[in-house]
Amino acid sequence: MGNFAQQVHPLVDSVSLTIQRINSSTVDHIVQQAPVNPQEARRHAMNVILDGIPMSDIKLPEELQPPMPSLNQSYSVAQFYLLKDHVTGVLALGSFSAENFTIFGQSLLHGLQELKAKGATHLIVDVTNNGGGYICIAHWLHRIIIGPKYTTEPQAGLDTTIRAGPLAQSITKKISEGGDPDELLYYNPIQWTNASHLPFSKPNEWFTPTVKTINGHKDAFSPRLGQECQPFSWDPPDKALFDPESVVIVSNGRCASSCSLFSITMSKRDGVRTVVIGGKKGVSQQYCGTVGGQSTGFNTIDTELKSTGLKEHELAPPDFLTNSVQGITWRLGFGIDRTDEPEGTQISPLSTTDILNAFIQNGKTILLTLTLN
Repeated sequence: MGNFAQQVHPLVDSVSLTIQRINSSTVDHIVQQAPVNPQEARRHAMNVILDGIPMSDIKLPEELQPPMPSLNQSYSVAQFYLLKDHVTGVLALGSFSAENFTIFGQSLLHGLQELKAKGATHLIVDVTNNGGGYICIAHWLHRIIIGPKYTTEPQAGLDTTIRAGPLAQSITKKISEGGDPDELLYYNPIQWTNASHLPFSKPNEWFTPTVKTINGHKDAFSPRLGQECQPFSWDPPDKALFDPESVVIVSNGRCASSCSLFSITMSKRDGVRTVVIGGKKGVSQQYCGTVGGQSTGFNTIDTELKSTGLKEHELAPPDFLTNSVQGITWRLGFGIDRTDEPEGTQISPLSTTDILNAFIQNGKTILLTLTLN
């Protein structure tokens, strides 16, 4: 169905879609953003959610949704607001991808700078129903909010590793023999740096696999990969735009892929607080799943196969004969606390357990007191 931004706040450059499911009284209201340029999607790695689970209708109550017009620097899925207290800025971010990658990155910087110029000292980033998008936009947003420090330079995300089974090894061999003249394929070493954040000195040997055991299952992976986004396409500010203690990330729990990468690195590395609306009273919240790597679609990997002439390889899957979507997690992100294990296998409880209950009982005032002051 395409790339959707299910933000509860108004979005521009979009089409509203109402779905009435067969034999169901539930009506889903979602917004389809403008399509991503295929060339930009290939040049800038994307990490997006691919599933058929209905969108959650859990969201902030109306009294916490900005009623005022968005600021001038808002663009597409990134809308900026200044609340009536004149010190709290809101970035309503429906997705980490937009039609134009370059304009999107610029708008995030200029929007945050506009909030600062208008007097904002606190920031709420609302990522409700954010299904992910460009990985480097997640890195970029982290860097411009937090500023230049060891948690954002040279790596604002997580080191990663690529699944390196026999078919993947065949793809990299073809690329080393000249099978990617445009240098756009994901298995090309030119796209990556080593664990020291430097280009691979021996590109033909970069993919030498090692066998790792994850959850009791042995699998082959590439050597550790370092930063993939810096230097950025834009000039970052010389200092932080907001103090981490004055930043809160708000979600309804459906924050996937690049969204989870942004949220978790902001939280675990820089102490930014996260507030999840929903859940059960008395049940501790936690996150788990694929974090900081890259989940993509069947067509992405299929492009690698066809571009290198390996579609007839004995391990290559056939083309889909149905209108189907298949998600593939082909890259994993290493953890922050246990750096030799994937972050997605490390279940972490919510650090603050009383925010949700206090919010339900007392509403707006208590939520802002707990999270912003």
